[in-house]
Formats: sequence, C-alpha cells, structure tokens
Amino acid sequence: MSNEFESDLHPGRPKILFIGFPESSHTHSWIELLNGSTFNVRLFSLPSAEPPVAWPVKTYLTLTGAPRVNTPSRQTVFPPPRSQILRLAIRAQNAVNRGQLDSVVRLKSVIEFATGIAKRFYSRDPFSLEESLAHVIRQWKPDIIHTLGFDFASYFYLRTRKQFNLAGMGWRWIAQARGGPDIALQRYSPEFAPLIREVFETCDHFIADNQINYDYALDVGLAKEKVLNPGMGVVSGAGGMDTVGLRAMWQLYPSRRERVIVWPKAYEMYTSKALPVFEAIIKAWDRIQPCRIEMIWMVQSDVKIWYEKMFPEHIKACCQIFGRLSREETLIRISNARVMIAPSLSDGIPNTMMEAMALGAVPLVSPLDTIVPVVKNEENVIFARNLYPDEIAEALVRLMSDDVLVDRMATNNLVRVGEIADRRQVRARAFAYYESVAELARH
Repeated sequence: MSNEFESDLHPGRPKILFIGFPESSHTHSWIELLNGSTFNVRLFSLPSAEPPVAWPVKTYLTLTGAPRVNTPSRQTVFPPPRSQILRLAIRAQNAVNRGQLDSVVRLKSVIEFATGIAKRFYSRDPFSLEESLAHVIRQWKPDIIHTLGFDFASYFYLRTRKQFNLAGMGWRWIAQARGGPDIALQRYSPEFAPLIREVFETCDHFIADNQINYDYALDVGLAKEKVLNPGMGVVSGAGGMDTVGLRAMWQLYPSRRERVIVWPKAYEMYTSKALPVFEAIIKAWDRIQPCRIEMIWMVQSDVKIWYEKMFPEHIKACCQIFGRLSREETLIRISNARVMIAPSLSDGIPNTMMEAMALGAVPLVSPLDTIVPVVKNEENVIFARNLYPDEIAEALVRLMSDDVLVDRMATNNLVRVGEIADRRQVRARAFAYYESVAELARH
C-alpha cells in the first residue's frame, strides 16, 4: 500500500473507520461532519460503486471489475489481482458467507472444499469481502468502527466480526440506523428481525434519525447506555444540512416562482410507490394548470412503461423526465420549484423534505409516525398517504392554487428546518460524541 495512505495525518489521535456505500451522498455528508477535526478518518467502501474522484477521504475500495488503485487516498483491498479460477472461487465463497447456499448442504460443502484449495494455491490475499475488512481492521486498529446503516453495513460488519473473531479487541462499534426500511420495515421480516436484535446486542453505541427507532430499539432490549453514554440524539442520516447555504440558493417565495412540481424520487421501492402519484397527477391535471412537472431518477423500466402508458400526450408535453442527477443538480431544481412531492410508505425524517423546506419549496409528504412529530400539516407540509391518489391529487390542487398558504409555509419552514437540521449544531455534537466514544475505547 502507499506509505502516504498508511500514515495518519494526526498521529496519536483517534482513528475512525466508517463502513458504507461510497457513492452515497449520505455517506459523504456524514463523514464530512468531521472536516476540520483532528480525527483520523477512513472509509471501507461497500462493493456498490466507487467514491467521487475529488472526494478526499481515505477509502478502501472493493468494487469487482474496477481498476486496481494504489494512491495516497485510495487503496484497492478486494478482490485480489488473481486468476479467473480464483475470481470464480471468490464468488462462490461470498455466496456461502451470505448464507445463500445454506439449504443446499452438499453443494455448500463442495464449494467450501474447492475454495479452500483455490485459496491455498492461488492467493495470499483476502479471499472474501469479510476477510478483507478483517485484514484492514487488524492492520489499522481503529478506535471506532461506525457502520452507516443496518442493511448492508451493520450486517456485513456483524458477519465479519463473528467469522474472524474480532470481538473484544478494543474498538467501539457505533451502529447507525438511517431511516426508511432499515429498522421500521425490516423488523417485521423473519430474515432480518434476528439480525437487528443481534446488532442491538453486539454494538456499543446506537444512533437513529427518528425517535421511533430509538423507542423500538429500547423496547426489544437495547441497553439504554448505548444511546445515552454518550448520546447523539435524533440526527438525520446525512448529519443535518447547511441551512444557511441552502437559503442563499433562492430569492423568490413559492407563489412567485414558475409553477413547477418537482418529484425527486420518481421510482418504485417497497417503501414508496410511483403509480398512485401518476394517477394523482392525472386526476388533478386540469385543476393545477398551468404547471410543469420534473420527475427525477426515473430509471426503472417498469416505471417508465407505466408513465408512457398512463399519461396522455398533452400531460407528457409538460413533464420533464430525468435519470440520475447529482445532489447538487437536484437541489437547484428544488430551489426553483413551487412544490416538492415525496409521498412514501416508510421513511425516517426524509432529507428531501428538509431540503425542500430549506429551499422554499413546499413539501408534500406522507403522515408517517416518524414525520408527524417533526412537522405540522398546513404549517410546514401538506400530508397525503402514498397509496391514496385522491389524497395526493387534492393536496396538489391545494398547493398549486393557494398562494397565501405556500408562502406562509415557506416562511415557517425557514425557522423549523434550522431547529431540526442545522448542520452547525450537529457538527458540534458529532465532535464531542466521537471524542467521548474514543475515550471509552482507549480505557
């Protein structure tokens, strides 16, 4: 590895190893809370993508098929640079590690035997993603391991910890739940519920982005000191936002803006559904004219098919469809919109809602148990349930016709978003939090 990569910028100061998706703006935003600190920070990236080239945080890379990298800020640690035979063996071993072959006992045994031979003769490098993480941990010896999200990061570290006997080696584990289905839905899954409880039992500290997740964790046995000693409190998965910078992006209140509705998440998940939104737009269309609709991240083929099938040509003529946009591009579009729509079935405290509040666009969101305690209907947002197109349609009509209402909500939101998401306050809490956790790790 590069000597510069291996050397710490702040020798003797606490080391924090984050585990998360390297392309995620949430990952970047949370880790960047520590900019300006004297913590030594690195990211073990999950094998989903690579981080932005200009992102300065030292990152261990694991994306299969990507060029191998050895620079002062990037190190490829998996997969190893070996033969096709070894690559096939690695894929098989990873399937075994994830329990995908547990029901096929004979095949599992054959694969374990074959991969053992392949490992012996073809490689001295880490043979699985889990082994590569264990190698990094043993080599760097972090004071803190912080998993950004339960699925995939916390479950991955939990598996690694058990396979490579990493328990009781001195560092502290912070497990962070990040809204959406992370706990709210997966706790009802026979597959994930035991894993959630095991994370609660095993981690040293727990952070969540809403009070509901804290309450649930404590109800199922999370020790109270894992929340309170030290305590980070309710904090968004992105670590708050630059409310001052977002306010500087706009001048016009929503009633004076172009009549644009922006839908930042025009895709289907089991946490949100697109078809009721399509139906709502069609139902409300004649009553919200004139307007233009921007649909962002419409990348799924089935969603595109339903858009083409359901929308008549005169509505399509007023819609703009976008694929993947950067966070910066999305924020610009929200700052120019009158309304931001993001109904959902499950969520934490949505960043898109808070971003819209900070950018002067009025949010249309669903009255979820994680959202209702934070914002008020017709004061900060308009509520509409995701599976009820009539509710969404009526909410759109209200927001597109009542200038006094939307301007009043925009004014209210400048105050409210500062109370719940000001990044300056979160950063101060984060500095103190990590100092306290590191002190516990070193004693």
